[in-house]
Amino acid sequence: MSQQLIKVKNNRYKAVIFFGGLVAIFGTYYLIKIHYKKGALITEGIVTTNYLHGINKSDFGSTVSAEIRFYANDSMVTILGPEGQPMDVGLIVPILYHADHPGNALVYTFEGFWLHGLIWCILPSIFWVAISLSVIGVRGSKFA
Repeated sequence: MSQQLIKVKNNRYKAVIFFGGLVAIFGTYYLIKIHYKKGALITEGIVTTNYLHGINKSDFGSTVSAEIRFYANDSMVTILGPEGQPMDVGLIVPILYHADHPGNALVYTFEGFWLHGLIWCILPSIFWVAISLSVIGVRGSKFA
């Protein structure tokens, strides 16, 4: 039985396979965020406190998020800001929300809107790099 599933000899195809997978991972995330922004409204919220939450609310196993309040549909909505990022009390931040689900609002900053998901894209990217390089072969390896 062969040591590899696929043996790709042309370097151009190797590059297309490798970078195509990375573009698919990060592109999917980008499209999801663009879709969220499509019908969303923007408003301002105010940081009221920093909320400690987690497993045991001690230094180990817990995290801090800012509690943010804003008005949507003539009612006050309270959300938690980006996890692990305390904010100054009284700070006014932009909020992105949908009128039918204001409780699912996001802080519309790089950290609040983009960063968390980009960090989660790293795990499938590492998996993709490992799988694609092992399948398509790397020049200099004994299986290429």
